Order: sequence, then C-alpha cells, then structure tokens
Amino acid sequence: MLDDCLRRTDDYLRQRLLPFWIARAPEPRHGGFHTNYDRDGRRTAVTEKTLLCQARCLVTLAHAARLGWTWPGWEDWLRQGVAFLEKAFRDPEHDGYVWITASDGAWRDDRKVLYGHAFLIYAYSELAMALGCPACRSRAEGLYDLVSSRAADHRHGGFLEHFTREWTVDAVRADGVVHKSLDVHMHLLEGFTALLELTGSPWHRRGLEQITELIFTRLVDPATGTGISMTSADWTPLPNLQLGTLWGSDRFEPAGKPVTITSYGHNIELAWLYLHSLDVLGRDRAEGLPRVAPIAEHTLRHGLDTEFGGLFTEGDRDAGPTEFTKEFWQQAEALIGFLDAFELTGDERYLDAFRNVHDFVFNHMIHWEQGEWFPLLDRDGTVLWDYMGHQWKICYHTIRSMCEVVIRLRRLSAA
Repeated sequence: MLDDCLRRTDDYLRQRLLPFWIARAPEPRHGGFHTNYDRDGRRTAVTEKTLLCQARCLVTLAHAARLGWTWPGWEDWLRQGVAFLEKAFRDPEHDGYVWITASDGAWRDDRKVLYGHAFLIYAYSELAMALGCPACRSRAEGLYDLVSSRAADHRHGGFLEHFTREWTVDAVRADGVVHKSLDVHMHLLEGFTALLELTGSPWHRRGLEQITELIFTRLVDPATGTGISMTSADWTPLPNLQLGTLWGSDRFEPAGKPVTITSYGHNIELAWLYLHSLDVLGRDRAEGLPRVAPIAEHTLRHGLDTEFGGLFTEGDRDAGPTEFTKEFWQQAEALIGFLDAFELTGDERYLDAFRNVHDFVFNHMIHWEQGEWFPLLDRDGTVLWDYMGHQWKICYHTIRSMCEVVIRLRRLSAA
C-alpha cells in the first residue's frame, strides 16, 4: 500500500500539481506572482497581491526545488519573485513590508502584519538554501532582528501581531482587544526553524527554543493537547473573532467562536512542525512524544471522519466536531502529521488515518482536470468552493504536503 501511495503521490506532484503553478504563477507584466484562478484555471478579475501569498509562493517553490523537484529556469523564476517583493512591498521609510498591493505594486494596505513577516523569514531562509544566495540570507537574518525588536512583547512574552505602518500596535478585533494567536506563533516557529537550518546560529537556536516553549505552555491546552486559537496579550483565552485586517477565507458568526473551539488542522500541523524543529535542533524526535502524542490522539479521535473520509475543519476540544466541512489545507497538513505520528509511535491507527485522508484527497479534493485542490468541500465531498487560487490561496499547503509525504513514504518504504 505504501509503495502505491508513494507512486501516486509523486506522479501527481510531478505531472499535475507542480505544472499547474509553474505555468501560471509568475506574473508576466509586473512581476511577482498572480494567485487568482477560477475552477478552470483561468485568471480572474481580482489581481491584488498579498504579502502572505507572495512569500508563501517563494517558500513553497524554493523548498520544493531544494528537495529535488525543479523545472527549467526555476532560479530565475524565484529571483523575479524576490525582485517584485522588494520593490513593491518593502517600506523604505519605516522598515518591514506592507500587507497588500495592487498587481503593479501600488500599496492597498500599508499596515505591518506579523503573519506576513513570519513567512518572509521562512521564505528568505529557504531561498538562501535553494539558491545559495547571500543576500537572501542577510534578509532572513535582518527580518528576524526586525521582528525581535518591533513585535516582541517584553511584558508578557511572545509577539504582538498587528501594527500600523509606523509599527504602532493595532487592535484589529471588533472588541478592541490586542490579541495573540496560535496561528501566527506557529508560523514563526516554522520560520525560525528554517532560519536555524540556514545559519546554525546560537542566537537563532535560542529564539526557536523560546517560541516552542511559549507555544506549548501558553497556546496549547494541557488537558487535551489542543491549540488555543486566540488569547489576549497576557495569554487569557479569547473567542476567535473575524479580524478587521483582511485575512484569508475564514468563516465567522458575528459573535465569533467559543474559546474551546480548536482547529484540527492547526493541531496536527503543529505536531509535525515541532518534530521537524527537533530535527533541526539536533535533538531526538522521541523527546517530542509527550507533546505530540496527545495532539495526534485528539485529532484521530475527534477530527477524523471515519464515514466519508478526510479531516473535519474544527470542533470543541472537550467534545467533538462542530464544523463538518473539509478544508483543503487541513487535509494537506493531516497527511504529513499522521505519517509522522505513525513513524514516531509505530501505532497502525495513524497509518490508517493517513490512508483515510489520502483517499479522500485523491478521490474528492483534487480537481483532476486542473491539478490543484478545491478549497472547501462538504462532509461527503460535494464541492462548496471551486476556485483554484485567490489572493489568500496559493500552492503553499498543497505542494509542500505532497513533497513532505513523498519524502516520508520513501523513508517508510525503504524501511
């Protein structure tokens, strides 16, 4: 079974998924990457560019190239993306990078958002390793220093996440509370891991170790091993509200979501990102078992749909699922996370869970006529949202997942 999954996944990655984005993402007129494509793979009328997706596109393809999935001209493809990012998003007066631009680089939202800067650290670290680029390394290290000086919360620990252009703290929740989130801190962990892999610096090692401890002491419920989506600056859990800053395709009621609601996708993603950070730190993955086991067990028991397949969107940490839809990125992260849980524990239930999600993705989530994934399905696989990309959905989760799954299946097959 593993050999068949390996063959299907690698063939799909090489023949369908990578070609979809390689043919479309580079924006020929102004540079950077265009991310908005309809069900048929055609460009839509929306042409704005977000810092998040420009960085995620650079991360994803640099990472894929570094792992061996390359294509003709890939170095130039990445360098033009960097050139546009620096020209269009860089704020020469107040430092950092703005949040949204028009297709030609004209600023649409000049606020500074830590989420985007976390992915820039990740992107420039991956670019430096893939291209052997000293300038990218310098930018990655400079961004780490910028985040440490501008966004660190020296009173309560961790990082504040939303700022004006001038780096004044900005409250973007409807209730006016300055917040912190698992989402942003988890992606900082991701960026810090790549940076340490690049530099080996004791300073960057310390930053990675600190944010790891902070996440597991402040943003993970100790009783269930599940993530706490939002807190106040002093780490008091808060209802998860829609933010005033444009932010992806989240779906909220006006009152928000109770503090006990947890994302199955974020939880299982955190588990494998943490294990990868241990690899980069040079520590045995077995050290991570006390933290990873509760996450994997909760995701398996409550998040996995054993009837229709796939991973539910979210649920109450003390009960069961509350949103039964299937979102593309959560399936992508579950594939990696369940394989890691199986490798770490030897528990066959996690291998069965991987098969469950893999079958759901290959039978329902992938739009085979195009090669990309549908963004959102109903529980039974009925398509609810059918676009291939937009200003908040790029190749990051899908391509990275397929690369990481192939690497793990190769390892398991060899063993």
